[in-house]
Amino acid sequence: MAPNPTKIPSTLKPLAEELLENNYARDNLQEGVEKLRDAYERSRKRRIKPSKDRKMRKQIEAAIAALDEGTAALASGRKKPKRTGRKIVLALIGAAVAGAAAVLATNEDLRDQVLGSAKALGDEITGSDDANGEGSAS
Repeated sequence: MAPNPTKIPSTLKPLAEELLENNYARDNLQEGVEKLRDAYERSRKRRIKPSKDRKMRKQIEAAIAALDEGTAALASGRKKPKRTGRKIVLALIGAAVAGAAAVLATNEDLRDQVLGSAKALGDEITGSDDANGEGSAS
């Protein structure tokens, strides 16, 4: 039984509205179409065997993945995932390093303690070999 032609616009309207509003789905669908077009152009230019051309196979796989993601995002209303967590962590690490450097630059006692302990540790590591050598020679 053929679908009623009068119901087609009413069933496509919500899908078209979602496609206009959802940039993430639209971008993925567009990327998939571009990859398929690139693969098609590659197959026309070189007269190659598609089963043996790795670049064309990768283009088709990427197109399928982009089309799949685009249709899933369109069907579920999913938007582009936000990646703010990484930026916040990097900013906090940078602020901590800058704060530690500022404290070491302004506090002479703390600077001498940190640099002195690092120097003592270095002397201890290199001095332990010298101490063993000197102790056995005496």
